[in-house]
Amino acid sequence: MPEALSSVRPVDAKPDQRHATANRADGAQRPAAATNAAARGAESRSVAWRDFLCVVVLTVIVGVLCSAFDVSELAYRWSRRAERYQLDELPVTLFVLAAGLAWFSWRRYRDSQKELQRRRVAEEEAARLLAENRRLASQVIEAQEAERRHLARELHDELGQYLNAIALDAARIRDLSTQGDEVHRASLAVMQSAGFVYRQIGGMIRKLRPIGLDELGLPSALEHCVEGWRERLPDASFKLTIDGDFDGFTDALNITLYRLVQEALTNVSKFARESNVEIYLVRAPADSKRGGEIVVTVADDGPGLDLSKPRSGLGLIGMRERVEALAGEFHVASEPGRGFLLCARVPTQLGLPEPSASIAPGEPKSS
Repeated sequence: MPEALSSVRPVDAKPDQRHATANRADGAQRPAAATNAAARGAESRSVAWRDFLCVVVLTVIVGVLCSAFDVSELAYRWSRRAERYQLDELPVTLFVLAAGLAWFSWRRYRDSQKELQRRRVAEEEAARLLAENRRLASQVIEAQEAERRHLARELHDELGQYLNAIALDAARIRDLSTQGDEVHRASLAVMQSAGFVYRQIGGMIRKLRPIGLDELGLPSALEHCVEGWRERLPDASFKLTIDGDFDGFTDALNITLYRLVQEALTNVSKFARESNVEIYLVRAPADSKRGGEIVVTVADDGPGLDLSKPRSGLGLIGMRERVEALAGEFHVASEPGRGFLLCARVPTQLGLPEPSASIAPGEPKSS
């Protein structure tokens, strides 16, 4: 029997683990939005108090200077010559104007605070809806992968054994029949058909569930994927570099990284069949400013694409949704005649089974 069917042993999905990952993504967004809103509110209050203290200090300084130089007496002597113009009444008028401007500023300040409050509420609601959208997108992707895993298991366990039985029965008929008669030829045809269907099912299983992802881990699965594309595209050159330890991550993160590279290589087969392709998978260690992250980069020197033009395919959209569902970043860069570059950054915190788990990076390896 073909090796593809025997090497794939899918297991049932773990809904609790998927929900925990989605809840951690949702919980990581809400405290960040609340922290940002609180920081903006504290900054606004500090600026208001600083301006108020500046006004008080300036008023005290002006009062001291006016007392020292008798500004009121000087103003009276200067304005007495133009008493017919009622210039001596200007202080009261200016006081009323200053009070009116202070009241106007206070009203505008209250309106601006209300507007800022409304904007903060709107931003918090937008952040909550974005987190909810990412959680739902993550659940949709995980449900899709769980269904693919289930289909791969059914194809392997159910159809595989029946095709094996058909091949064995056909071989028995071939052995019992006389070579060259109709029954012998029919048994050979049945064996060939069973083998063809078996190989087709093996290819379907490889598409539904990456070979070796559950047993051997992400790096081995990616190496097997790249080897498959080397056979399909003999005119292209592939280089895979993996830097870091990728053991212990959840299935959602592993399958996202694998599908990302798989879809990128599919695009290479469509638009850059004779190019040099470089795939980098790097796990950046955590530092004091931010946690660790995984960086995936796929670059080729093919004809490139004009990203300003609309495209009918959904490959890039699907990759972006997968990455953003894990609170990551997805970027593409390409110009006609200058190749194609894809880069994705995914935080490692959401891919760990436990928030306190830590994995030290290993040595890079290339294939």
